[in-house]
Amino acid sequence: MDSRYLRTVLAQWATGVVVLTTRTEEGGHHGMTASSFTSVALDPPLVSVCVASDSTTCRAIRSSGVFAVNVLGCDHEEIGRRFATTTATDRFALGDWDVATTGTAVLTDAVAWIDCVVAACYPAGDHTIVLGLVQDAATPRPTAPLIYHDRTYHEGIAR
Repeated sequence: MDSRYLRTVLAQWATGVVVLTTRTEEGGHHGMTASSFTSVALDPPLVSVCVASDSTTCRAIRSSGVFAVNVLGCDHEEIGRRFATTTATDRFALGDWDVATTGTAVLTDAVAWIDCVVAACYPAGDHTIVLGLVQDAATPRPTAPLIYHDRTYHEGIAR
């Protein structure tokens, strides 16, 4: 299977947009935009994210043992784009960020955020599936989510 073609096919799956955050070894924050997030179980409370195995994010999550998932609202497109690029000097300069129980950064006006400790990591091709045990969660602001489809951001269904 040609990976470029597969990417085009998979782009037809509409999904929500999240910013994954974690702590760095120096005690700072690191984050990236992702769309590969899903709930796994309610008992125990588990979620999963998929990150490129050779990425800074994967190394930081493995090193710190914690991560947060910040569900973006329809008005967070600029934050989603900022965390998706490697050229942003301070990704956290945009938005109002707080610190969750595990020390990860959470967006104070996110649709929702989920704070996790790493329960397990599973190799999956060029990615790693990170299973997170939920420590805390919140729904700070009820608004339409930011949706990603066919390489374009869209406003989700309004409430």
